[in-house]
Amino acid sequence: MSTEVAVADGAAPSRFEASLRAEHEAERHLMKALVRSILLTLPVTIAIFVFIAAVAISDKTEWYVWLGLGVGLGVIGAFLMGSLAGATLNAHKLDEVDRATYGA
Repeated sequence: MSTEVAVADGAAPSRFEASLRAEHEAERHLMKALVRSILLTLPVTIAIFVFIAAVAISDKTEWYVWLGLGVGLGVIGAFLMGSLAGATLNAHKLDEVDRATYGA
């Protein structure tokens, strides 16, 4: 795999740089949105899964077992649901970068 970028004849390097800058900015914004949405869903999913585990197995095991299980599943659920929500809510920013023309 080559690390060189092929630029068509007549394409200005400044156009490529502006496009690359816009793409990096959109990706940074997407990463911030993913982290924010994961952190927002974390307490909600932990509470939901702790409640589910408490209802299902609290009378059969010790408290630390169902609490640990609920917290573990809540963290996994927060990563899944938070990243899905963050990517879905901010996908339009990547589309805007694809549609934009720089220096044309």
